[in-house]
Amino acid sequence: MYNYRVYTLRDGSKRIIKLKEGESFKEELQRAGIQETQIFQMQLVEKTEQF
Repeated sequence: MYNYRVYTLRDGSKRIIKLKEGESFKEELQRAGIQETQIFQMQLVEKTEQF
């Protein structure tokens, strides 16, 4: 199983990031290349295969 976070941004685009164990939220945002103020919605998704 793989855990992903799907970010829907205010401009309507989406970013999908595979979660890494022990990584902070700020580090995750840096890896995604977005800022917290750009996020409209975020969702945790669990998949059996990779995106």
